[in-house]
Amino acid sequence: MSSDPTPLASAFLAASAWAPASLPEPARLEALLASAVDRARAHWSGMTLDAPGFCAFIAERLTSPSTLLEVLGGASPALLELYLAFGCLRRDRTALQRFDDHYLRDVGAFVSGVDRAPAFVAEVRQLLREKLFTATVGSEPKIGEFTGGGALGGWVRVAALRIALNLKRSETRADDAARESVEAAFGEQLGPELEHLRSRYREAFTEAVRSSLGELSDRDRTLMRLYHLEALSLEAIAALYRVHLSTVSRWLSRAREQVAEDTTRWLCERLGVSAASVDSIAALVVSQVDLSLTRLLREGPPR
Repeated sequence: MSSDPTPLASAFLAASAWAPASLPEPARLEALLASAVDRARAHWSGMTLDAPGFCAFIAERLTSPSTLLEVLGGASPALLELYLAFGCLRRDRTALQRFDDHYLRDVGAFVSGVDRAPAFVAEVRQLLREKLFTATVGSEPKIGEFTGGGALGGWVRVAALRIALNLKRSETRADDAARESVEAAFGEQLGPELEHLRSRYREAFTEAVRSSLGELSDRDRTLMRLYHLEALSLEAIAALYRVHLSTVSRWLSRAREQVAEDTTRWLCERLGVSAASVDSIAALVVSQVDLSLTRLLREGPPR
């Protein structure tokens, strides 16, 4: 049996919703697609992606035969951008690195009007990377939504700005919630022995928790950020790490315990009080630590 003389055209037509009569005949379509794939591979050296798969990918995204001919003919940069997006969707390491080099490095400029702080920019960049390249239950990564209808750089810019604005709004709400939480905790009636230490503990506790977060492993900090900042469910985090739900629950519990233990030890050492006194304060405030974590995790570990 002879092989299919038009494998790229066949892959394209199988994925396309257009009537074949509106497209070039298969031999010409094959030649156009083959030339386009060669051009994309030459531009993105080191990215030799599945050609039929790429042809199916663009068939699902280009909106009209005229757009197709424009893109395949080289009159539009969309072909090269779609090839890069396809590589990222397939988790090709070279494609992901090229995306970082060409687009994610500009996140600081994209969100400069919202917040120029390096920690904020780094947070936006990481969230954007996760949003674009991490699949969620029932849907593919967001990079798969790029259709080539506009410049990829502009598309990334819009996504980065949306994340930055949401992050800034969440940050404001989190700051208010954390402040109210700590104030409420310290509003409780303490024993006479501890009453005079109330104002010292308020600031010291925040510093102690921040220091304790810096002692967590990268994985545990990421887990707590996903749970407290991103509000991901335990089920979603388990799917992300490809582990059982109980494993994620155990990881988070241990991370919280470590923060509580390190916070208590830090307060003992820095304030020179007994463990019994610190535990009395911690019983009030560590119970509220989940709310405080939202702000402190965003600030990152101490430098």
